[in-house]
Amino acid sequence: MNIKEYEKILRSIPSTGIFIIREDDHTILHYNERVREVAPHIKKGMPCQKLGSHSCANCPLLAIGDKQENQTINYNNIFGEMVDIIAVRTLWEDKIPAFIIMVAPHTQSISNTYHKILRVNLSEDRYEVVKINPEERAIGYGTDIFSSWLGQFIYNGGIHPDDMNNFISFTRPEHMTSALKSGKKSLSCCYRRRFGDDYRWNLMEVVPDPDPASEDLFVFLYVKDVHDILQESLELDDASLRVQEVIRTLGEQNFGIYGIDLDTGEANLVRENGHTHTGWKSWTVQWNEIMSSRLLKQIHPSDRDKFCHSFSLDGLRQTKDSSVEKADMLCQWRGEEDHEYRYMAVIAYFGQNHGTKNYTILALQNVDKRVRQEHTLTLRDMQLAAILKSRYSVMTTVYLENGQCERVWINEDSKMQNSFSGNYHQYFHNLLETTVNPEDAYIFQKVMSPEHLYQKAADTRDYSEEICQYRILGTSLRWMEQHVIYARQGNRMSVNILGRDITREKLEEEIRLKGEQEQADIIRSLSGMFFATYYADLEQDFFRSVTQQLPEVKKALDNEVDYETGLRIYAEAFVHPDDREEYLKVLSTKNLKKKLSRKNPYVTLAYRKLPEQPVTKPEEYGWIRSTAVLSQTDADGKARSIVYAAQDVTESKRKEMREQQALQAACEAADQANASKRNFLSCMSHNVRTPMNGIIGMLKIASDHVEDHVRVQDCLSKASLSSQQLLSTLNEILDISQIESGNFKLEAEAFCLSDLMQEISEAVLPDIRAKNLTLKINPMQVVHEEILGDRMRLQQMIMNILWNSVNYTLVGGTLEISVAEHESSEHGCSSYNFVFRDNGIGIEEEFIQHIFEPFSRADDPNVSRIDGVGLGMTIAQNIARMMGGTISVKSRFGEGTQITVTVILRLQTSAEVSDRLPSETSDAPAGVSFYGRRILLVEDNELNQEIAMELIGELDAMVECAADGRKGLQRFAEMPAGYYDMILMDIQMPVMNGFDATRAIRKLPRADAATIPIIALSANASVEDMTASHESGMNGHIAKPLNIPQLIERMGYWLKER
Repeated sequence: MNIKEYEKILRSIPSTGIFIIREDDHTILHYNERVREVAPHIKKGMPCQKLGSHSCANCPLLAIGDKQENQTINYNNIFGEMVDIIAVRTLWEDKIPAFIIMVAPHTQSISNTYHKILRVNLSEDRYEVVKINPEERAIGYGTDIFSSWLGQFIYNGGIHPDDMNNFISFTRPEHMTSALKSGKKSLSCCYRRRFGDDYRWNLMEVVPDPDPASEDLFVFLYVKDVHDILQESLELDDASLRVQEVIRTLGEQNFGIYGIDLDTGEANLVRENGHTHTGWKSWTVQWNEIMSSRLLKQIHPSDRDKFCHSFSLDGLRQTKDSSVEKADMLCQWRGEEDHEYRYMAVIAYFGQNHGTKNYTILALQNVDKRVRQEHTLTLRDMQLAAILKSRYSVMTTVYLENGQCERVWINEDSKMQNSFSGNYHQYFHNLLETTVNPEDAYIFQKVMSPEHLYQKAADTRDYSEEICQYRILGTSLRWMEQHVIYARQGNRMSVNILGRDITREKLEEEIRLKGEQEQADIIRSLSGMFFATYYADLEQDFFRSVTQQLPEVKKALDNEVDYETGLRIYAEAFVHPDDREEYLKVLSTKNLKKKLSRKNPYVTLAYRKLPEQPVTKPEEYGWIRSTAVLSQTDADGKARSIVYAAQDVTESKRKEMREQQALQAACEAADQANASKRNFLSCMSHNVRTPMNGIIGMLKIASDHVEDHVRVQDCLSKASLSSQQLLSTLNEILDISQIESGNFKLEAEAFCLSDLMQEISEAVLPDIRAKNLTLKINPMQVVHEEILGDRMRLQQMIMNILWNSVNYTLVGGTLEISVAEHESSEHGCSSYNFVFRDNGIGIEEEFIQHIFEPFSRADDPNVSRIDGVGLGMTIAQNIARMMGGTISVKSRFGEGTQITVTVILRLQTSAEVSDRLPSETSDAPAGVSFYGRRILLVEDNELNQEIAMELIGELDAMVECAADGRKGLQRFAEMPAGYYDMILMDIQMPVMNGFDATRAIRKLPRADAATIPIIALSANASVEDMTASHESGMNGHIAKPLNIPQLIERMGYWLKER
């Protein structure tokens, strides 16, 4: 639609009559004052056709049909003019089908009375001119910003100084927006405007213009001259100042306006409680009745006597007779909605008698904001000098009339100096471009721009302030603050800008905000611990929810205000039955009053939640901790009120239960370990003492029968057998210790599987023959006999299994061994299966599951009489696992046992087969002699020295001894190069151990220091010990007690290389 077409819409200001009728019988349900004015006989329940003649002519209901609304034009009706009638469907009181009938003057009847019409978008602060007198086109020329037009109109439109504040307040866009959104159909304001040498009354009216295509708020703003109409209707003297004041009260800013006939006492209600009544004479009531039934109830008691004395009918008559032109007072008035008192000005205007009329106009004006601002301004005036002296360093005054500004700097003595004058627009842009930090340019422009100053000044009725804080450019951080003060002084608005450096305050604020943020984080974290909090008054037995995150609990307690009742309802619905009694007892009012005090400010209880689904394990329950914290006490120091807080502690409770279970398991494990320790010590005592007893006993018998060489030889043989048994027991203990500590490791060496099996069979053959057993070794189903692996550990595992078979198979029994090779998924490897069968005593079924446990032996007399500590199968299982395999047992008690072992072994290449070193466990060659070889023995134990010297001396070698590592180092260093052929080094020695001595020898600056073979002789036989020997520079490691064949073989190997 073209903007000029809106003129047709705006040719009338609605003076609308509204009434509501039922849809079924068209009886009247409601009507407004405009309808009552034109039809005084109207009553609720009356059919609408009885309002007057021609009421139904061209009625929109005749053709509304199923439509939501319909509109027609009606002539010669009770409104006395051509009108637009609109009918709209509605539900009266949300239940009665009805029509809203709106009757307004036709839009063509008053088109030529407005000299200014604007269409304004209040949401976007834009406007368009619909109609304007030529002489007023200069105002707002060149801009479509409504606030700019309004500012120029205010300052250049010649508005009377006494009407300036009311007009500025009325035309604030936020005032118009708020009023229209609250439901008002139109807004109006009367003001005087200069016309030649005098002032004439104008009326500005604002009417909404809804735009279905936009959410913005559009209005029509139009202005007309109503000076002659007001003079005629009020019958006032145009030259009287008193009349001017009466007319000014007709604006929308007045809270109440009453026209009072002093002769009859009748009063016309023009405006009451902020609502305007159409027409001056539409509603007549006795003034004294209005005084007693309405006004006095709202006036503060301290002001009532003065109000009655001044403004009762008698008081008004007396004032009129005394020729006073105006009577006024300031009182406090209580609002009907909020019941708050505010300042109200009561003014009575007394006009001259015209004809038979003797009247006065009484106006009530809400001046609460202005009065309070005046009080504030008075205080500000007194404080301004102190503020300037203590805070600000520069003051800028902006003169809106000409756009100039004046800047004055204030020194520490509050003396004005270095003043500057110039154009504010230039000053602002220069500051924005050269001084203000670009990151703060937006906020600076928003508050300090010339356009904003004009707009803010136009919007300010009496006084307002704004503050702008920004950083300035420079090498160091610096903050400035501009405090903009708008103050109206008569018809002039003053704008003063006070500036100061706030760098220090900003830094302090940053520190303070950081501390507050940290505190807020702590509070938020603590508040997050509780999912529900309640406040309870124990004296009144009352409680209320503060926070509650569980909807099911909130629903259950929503209507409860009784603390004990709420406690019981919650316990029955959400607390586990086993904890319910304790919950009610601990948190009862009686117990809380007894327990809570300043010294003991809280009581807490943890309980299980009632599960939604059946729970089978204790750790599956949810847990809540409820805490009652003392809030207030009575005169006796007992709890009067508490804060109840609930926290979900399920996870912590479950953790506590797990820790308790772990502690219990640890205790049980410790008990079991102690029991195992006792069993171990008992078993070890038996298995160590038994061979020791054999050794000591046989040696005693041999020493007593030295002459009997046969008997001595027999005793020595038996003593040797007992020592081998003792050594085997100690080796097993060391092996299991290494397994448990994770230090049990495998070595890789090349060997032949068939040779190994041959050696094993030869080792057990004497015991098999002693028991008259049969050993059947099936042909090996093996393709690759040359393999890489830990030969000693594989032999140890097989021997442990075979010794068990020999020991637990009765005389005459049979043992069978099978070996087979299978493919393996590991590259370059094969899987080897070893199956051991016997027809021995077998194993009871319940013991099979314990057969691999350390120190476990079947509770059977046939087992207990056989020597052993119960570690053989444990060690065998661990060796199998470390070789990537498994071990399994099948047995029937009294019938026999089958043990199957599977291991993964790497296959040798052809080169590895040809380069294979001689086995460390191979037998020493017969007639070995190390004649002419010199050995340095470094050993601190004299007995071990003697044994080693004797054994090595029997091989024709020369042996020299050193008592510790340092002496061994010195002895080697003192002798010429090549003097010694080999060094046998103990590890644990005083002064210097074997590792350090070996490193020191290797560092000596002589040729043989790096090449002489150094072999460790140590009781430490773990893999770590062997690795440490090699890392220190030793060539080999032989464990004590010495294995003579092994020693001879190693000596032969290394001495052959020299």
